Amino acid sequence: MDDLENALKQRFPLLRSLRIFHGPGDCEDLAAFMGVLLSAMEGSHDSPFCFVFPRKAGIAPLSATLHALGQFAIDFPKLAEKYALQSFQKGQRVRLVPEDKVFVFGGVWPGLETRFRLELLSENAAFTWPVSEILRIEPTLRKIPKGGFADGDRARREAPLSILDRLIGSRTFGNTSLGVNHVLYLGGRSEVEEFLTTTFLTNSTSEIRSSLDRLITPGSIDGSGEIRHQDNYQAAGQPLMAISSRFENVAAACSLAPPRSKVVVVDGARRITDLAKFDSIAGSQNLIIVAEPDEEEKLQQLYDRGCRFWRFSLADLEMGTPRQQNGRFFDGVFRSARNQATFQTEGLSCRNSHLEQITNALEACQASLDEADEDETQLILGPTYSLLMHCTGLLAPPDANERARLLEKAETLSAAAADRTMWLPEPAMKALKDACAAAIQAIEDPELGVAKGVALRALLGDLQKKELSPVALVARSVPNRLSVTRWLADEGITCPVLLPSKVADNGFFERLICTAWPGSPSFSRIARKFVSPQICLLAYPFECRWLYSFGQKQRGSHLVPSMSSQEKSSLLGFSGDAPWPADLESPDSADVSLESSEPSHVDLEERMTRKGMFPVGMVSEETTPARMVSFSGDAYAYLTDTFRMPVITDLVSGAAGDNYKVPRRRIAEINPGDVLVFREGGRRDVIQALADAQLGPEASTIRERAARWHRALRDSGLDETTLMSEMEEVKCPRTLQTVRAWLANDSLIGPQTRSDLEAIAYAVGDQNLLDDVPTIWEAIQVLRSEHLSAGMRLSRILLNKLPERIEEINDGRTRIEIDNATNAWIVQVERIADVVQPCPRSHINTLLWDTHDLF
Repeated sequence: MDDLENALKQRFPLLRSLRIFHGPGDCEDLAAFMGVLLSAMEGSHDSPFCFVFPRKAGIAPLSATLHALGQFAIDFPKLAEKYALQSFQKGQRVRLVPEDKVFVFGGVWPGLETRFRLELLSENAAFTWPVSEILRIEPTLRKIPKGGFADGDRARREAPLSILDRLIGSRTFGNTSLGVNHVLYLGGRSEVEEFLTTTFLTNSTSEIRSSLDRLITPGSIDGSGEIRHQDNYQAAGQPLMAISSRFENVAAACSLAPPRSKVVVVDGARRITDLAKFDSIAGSQNLIIVAEPDEEEKLQQLYDRGCRFWRFSLADLEMGTPRQQNGRFFDGVFRSARNQATFQTEGLSCRNSHLEQITNALEACQASLDEADEDETQLILGPTYSLLMHCTGLLAPPDANERARLLEKAETLSAAAADRTMWLPEPAMKALKDACAAAIQAIEDPELGVAKGVALRALLGDLQKKELSPVALVARSVPNRLSVTRWLADEGITCPVLLPSKVADNGFFERLICTAWPGSPSFSRIARKFVSPQICLLAYPFECRWLYSFGQKQRGSHLVPSMSSQEKSSLLGFSGDAPWPADLESPDSADVSLESSEPSHVDLEERMTRKGMFPVGMVSEETTPARMVSFSGDAYAYLTDTFRMPVITDLVSGAAGDNYKVPRRRIAEINPGDVLVFREGGRRDVIQALADAQLGPEASTIRERAARWHRALRDSGLDETTLMSEMEEVKCPRTLQTVRAWLANDSLIGPQTRSDLEAIAYAVGDQNLLDDVPTIWEAIQVLRSEHLSAGMRLSRILLNKLPERIEEINDGRTRIEIDNATNAWIVQVERIADVVQPCPRSHINTLLWDTHDLF
């Protein structure tokens, strides 16, 4: 494959001439496989492409940047010629590059067309420059810093090439007005800006180096699809790359652009939130998606719509030439690929007869239930399963306080089961009673948790003797993480304890050890991050069965197929019969050879974690798009895209500092494993309830007055597009995301400014609303102030109360008293649905339950 690697570097000279700079004497070559992505971005294709990497960190923004720079290097001669021929307007302000001094363009010198005039601002003075130096000026809207004669003299003597020129061979002298946009990037703007700021390129001799943000300043894409410079004063040219975190903005920009004039780079398949817009982009522009294996559900949706896939194996990444050492930037993708190539899962068997009895009884009860009996009985089975999983995660017997608390829950369940058994068939009745009795016996057992503690101690000792390090433990939930951390401290062992959602944030390990079965979705996320070549599960027999069942499902699942060898060669423009490294088979299967690994007839885990009966709501009730979020235990919620939830993950995991303030995040910013705060009862969130308590009896009146603008919008019947048009008519244009939030987000206190409020009144033609603007705006300001104070108060309350109650966050859920009038539920996110679906408005943005609260 050396010929292929050389061919790619010949085709894309930047792969050969540039290197990634980490520090003096610390540089690395650009990986040859980047040429595959650049090949897909080049030219016009009849279908979108998705490249699935075992680890994609940095690959998407780097490939987008390299394509933008490479295209500019190719286009520069024509762009410079066009720029030289364009006529600057006489009297137009121009910036002298690279000095940034501002002059006035005075036109071509009369009778001497080979020279042009530059005039000093606010002075009747000028000097001339040769037309050949026209690239040294660019239009600007700035008025300072004013240039003088000395600046012109110095600029004549010194005409240094910019760092960009010296790296890619252009002669811009720092003039950024020549650019033409070819790349649209869908990703988090702050993430991309940090990447550009912290990633450096150098030339082959390491004499010149620069951070990417000095080579390419990304623009933005607004709701109408317009591409804007980051510098509002820039009057000409286009940003080489434009970024948006909103899929609809990128789609709008694609609809405005000529066909196949843009390359759209998507960092993560989950960012594609609208399949109709996906089809539209794929039909008009070159669409490139960079994804990871844990996005399989979304990948299947894209495959069904004609997307073609290249799953990078280790052989693909190495281009057929194994390399044991890789530089710092590409180390992650190569290490994860090596882990993927040798990945295996091992189950380390432990024993506890009581926990096995609980599991067998729950399975027997579930199998014996009639459909008519299942819903009511689930009110007991669900909490019993949660109690089982809590005991399963213990590495040592619970202390007296925790044992008493667990016994109280088990006895409550037993009493509820006794009331229920008279309605059940004989087999289900006996199994339910047996499950509750075994739960009590397990909690009373002085050896509860000891078997796993002994197994973990022995395993860690064995790994130490083999000098295998680093090693990390994976806990199934936040409270389990605290329990495992305490056990390690008591044992005098130092070892990181990770949550499933945070595994990939902590580097690579020689072994990952799951102290309890984390659930199929979480285990899938852990496995598909490939942070270790082997995962060991400390497993009771029923956990081994679940692991075995998981492996069987993975083997039976149909992953989106990768392109054939001939298709890969064709994409790169090489001969279709050229050899290509074979893709590896999926490593996600789990082979467990234990005597207890035979699967049961009932998928207890799937039955117990299934939740979210779709809410019916009231007859003819209005619906709104929402996404289902499942929490550990029996809670779930339907959250809208614009609703912001208090997120306290850092607080419960011990990462919060003294000045911690509870952040409120939209669903796009929430991940599995995050811990959220829901107010008990009603749809108001905790912060709103605290603000109302501070406002007192006037709270409802103030809120009703502040909401007048929102009711007027809803009553007008205007949709997003019409409202945008009406706002433009009244000289107050607003973006699509802004008007969407106005229409859909009931929790939004008000528009940003008073002028927005007045414009809304004009847009909907509501004279009463216009007359009431002063009082409405006053109410909005009062509420915003109280919400800010309430957020700070919530932070203080949780900082004081949670440390004392942390034991009660059983599987990520507990009830906290915020004040005398407000209680809250603390829940941990288990999974977030990919699909948005219509939900009755009375059921959105509030905590819902599959079972009654038995505790």
